[in-house]
Amino acid sequence: MLHAFKVIVECKSLSVAALRLHKTQAAISIQLKKLEELVGKRLIDRGHQTAELTRDGELLLQYANKMLALSDEAMALFIEEEVSGTVRFGIPDDYASAFLPPVLQHFTRRYPNVRLKIRNDISQNLFTGLEGGDLDLALVTQRNGDGNGEILRSDKLQWVAGESYHLSPDETVPLALYPHGCGYRRQILTALSSSQREYEIVFECTGVTGVQLAIESGLAVAATSLPLIQPSWQILDTVVAGLPPLGNVTIELRMGKNQSNPAVQYFAQELRKHVVPHVG
Repeated sequence: MLHAFKVIVECKSLSVAALRLHKTQAAISIQLKKLEELVGKRLIDRGHQTAELTRDGELLLQYANKMLALSDEAMALFIEEEVSGTVRFGIPDDYASAFLPPVLQHFTRRYPNVRLKIRNDISQNLFTGLEGGDLDLALVTQRNGDGNGEILRSDKLQWVAGESYHLSPDETVPLALYPHGCGYRRQILTALSSSQREYEIVFECTGVTGVQLAIESGLAVAATSLPLIQPSWQILDTVVAGLPPLGNVTIELRMGKNQSNPAVQYFAQELRKHVVPHVG
């Protein structure tokens, strides 16, 4: 029941959750009702189009995440030595820099017989890799709310610059951007165009190193989410700099066609441990 509850929360829809779980919507609704009866609280408000967590639902979700993770960890203790095979994983360069080192460290130590093949690319190309069967799973920037991805975190997109950089509200914004197809790029340019703020792309790069160079040299400003901001950067005040707010960016885990592979499932679980924000 807890797994179904978690999927409903991620999908924000009983019908979409039912598709992902390969069950009827009626069966999912019955499971949710039983869980609510068990805890004696209403957990999800069912609207016409969306299902939203109540305050009690938010509290239960914290415990559900911990319990499901603990269950997976307990099972892994008994079978980790037997897990083998190949995991083909895709991740954008900035997410790799922020999240991947501890994932690789823990996973390779626990599952020494699993071979990892990792591809760094922008999210749009990773979606193509998943759809074409070239990847087993990918950590990507959400491009739509179709319910097929598992949301791991949602962070506010922040304008950033070098420590001593000053941007006047009337000057053209010098931008450092990832190439066409990057979700961040679309969000940034749409916001600037909507606010009629003039900009110039002065640094276009495919990796996080290029963005860091552009920011720290004072050549450009950029926008990124909180986990990716470096200690030597400043977060620009949108009012002072005359920059438009950018909203949130959502990171989701997408699975390919080889979901039955235990190695893929255990790698996905390791990703969740290090990407999902810790509560409390």
